Amino acid sequence: MASNYHTDVRLLRSPADWLIAGVLACIIAVLALGAHDVAISHLGIIYPDESGVPNWAKYLGQIVRLATMVYVSHLARWRLDQMSPVKAAIALGLLVVFLQETVRIIVVDNIVSDGWIDRRWIYLLMTRLPNAMLSFCSGAAAVTISRTLRHRPIWAVIIVVPIVAAIGLFALLPALKGVAGWIDATLHLAEPPEVYQPPYGFYVYKYIYGTFVEPTIACFVLAYLAWPGLNGTPLRRTAAFVALILLMRGRVVATALFSVWIKAPLPMAIAAEGQFFVETLVMATLTAAVWAHLSRPAR
Repeated sequence: MASNYHTDVRLLRSPADWLIAGVLACIIAVLALGAHDVAISHLGIIYPDESGVPNWAKYLGQIVRLATMVYVSHLARWRLDQMSPVKAAIALGLLVVFLQETVRIIVVDNIVSDGWIDRRWIYLLMTRLPNAMLSFCSGAAAVTISRTLRHRPIWAVIIVVPIVAAIGLFALLPALKGVAGWIDATLHLAEPPEVYQPPYGFYVYKYIYGTFVEPTIACFVLAYLAWPGLNGTPLRRTAAFVALILLMRGRVVATALFSVWIKAPLPMAIAAEGQFFVETLVMATLTAAVWAHLSRPAR
């Protein structure tokens, strides 16, 4: 039960537990990203170009992601309710941002293009910031929806989630992209060329792999928040947690639906989206397995 969570489980109670969790998080990060890296570098799987995905499909994906965030907020109410509404919204918003590898991608962008030279980093930041802000606002909105509609009929959530998703995707995101474009134009910034090309050397790979701890740590924190609210055996909890992370990261809809519009033969298109599904599957499954062990009943 959520209210007894900290009294009947041995959860990171010793320095050894923290050390084990930290080491395993690093190992999980390498294994999860390795699934994607092998697909790109050794199996000839392409990177998916989602520019042809229609808006209605992206909207469906955003609805699914937001609905999952609302449910995670509901599971995490045992902890989020101890915070003020603003702090809780900021906390989940940041977790969603980190789960989407936002900081990691910005760092890698700058590494492969020497973005620290001649204000290139500003252009690269403006490229990623609109989607990062949408992720943050989605997480914050999810907490607000969960708190506000907690005692309302489920149909209220079913109505509100698509409305909020539409506002985010069709109003907020274009506005943010407009501001980012205005900043680029005002500062006369242009897209920097990539200095390093695949296959990358150790200099680039150490950043590519090292920074994947960002989504992995976010995954661990989400396990901490959601695990007490999940029911059943450790195996059932693990399966439920993995499904939540896959849905929050948008990997289910992307693989099942977006693949249709990837410019490649369908099997290759599914593999292109599926590599990130597998990456997330590995990260979430191993995180849940570790958490199931760390949160086992105390003896």
